[in-house]
Amino acid sequence: MIIVGVTGNTGAGKSTVSTIIKNNTGALVIDADVLVKELMAPGEAYFNDVVALFGQEILATGKKHKGQIDRSKLAKAMFEDDEKREKLNKLTFKYVGKKTKELILANKEKEFIVLDFPLLYEGGFDKICNCVIGVVADEKTKIARIKERDRITPEQVKARLEIQIDEEKLNENATYIVKNPGDTRYISLVNDVIKLVHKIKKDEEEKKKA
Repeated sequence: MIIVGVTGNTGAGKSTVSTIIKNNTGALVIDADVLVKELMAPGEAYFNDVVALFGQEILATGKKHKGQIDRSKLAKAMFEDDEKREKLNKLTFKYVGKKTKELILANKEKEFIVLDFPLLYEGGFDKICNCVIGVVADEKTKIARIKERDRITPEQVKARLEIQIDEEKLNENATYIVKNPGDTRYISLVNDVIKLVHKIKKDEEEKKKA
């Protein structure tokens, strides 16, 4: 089993890279954002801890989602309070870490397991990876992607990017770097990622021989 961490700033295209790996290797992709959504279900321990931290103000009030955590409200509260954001991150690392270990143990037969984690290094998850792929994109591309995805202002996008990992640190720490410049070069990105998968296999085989 080869555990590959995929990380980078929001809007860089981590999920796109993870999906390409999955489609070409049959890898299990453990997406931190998906896990968080599942753990936020009312009644879950993570849900209770998050509400205790931020208060009832982050809960949805509409009929359809009443009583659930409103992720837009949570994001706003989180980005406005550095101390609470740090506490939230610690809670997230705790619960996501536990679930991740369970999923890895249940999928030992997989050749590849991909951890699609935006806070891979911050949570110490890089320590359980054989290697880490850092996904990078220019700021203009990231802002455009986030604006379209989250329907927020350019100012809000920049505020989010400012608190994330510096790409210089990503370049220093990641085992491999993948540049994801935009949708117009998707075929080129697929080819780059497939080549990288072959390189990872080769590099891991050489490590075993050493």
